[in-house]
Amino acid sequence: MDALFSIQRLSMYQVAVVSLPSGTVAHSMRKLSIATQEEPARVCGQAFRVGYTGSKKTYLALYRLKVKPSPELRAIIPTDLFVLEQGFFHVYTR
Repeated sequence: MDALFSIQRLSMYQVAVVSLPSGTVAHSMRKLSIATQEEPARVCGQAFRVGYTGSKKTYLALYRLKVKPSPELRAIIPTDLFVLEQGFFHVYTR
């Protein structure tokens, strides 16, 4: 799987297992399981909290994703940081 294809699909990842609509300073978890929109019941990676966009309680948590598209492929770790908004991960832009 090439990097370009991986990055295009990243906006399709959502939180699996835990119901957490948005990750903020006041409400975020250190590690979350993730799944795709197409297969929400199949965990395909993890999101790790690495910081925050600011210090106020309403600022968003920053996550680094580790995605394993299928059992036979190696995990992909994009260089972008992501925020969790409305149950989906989006690339963080300043």
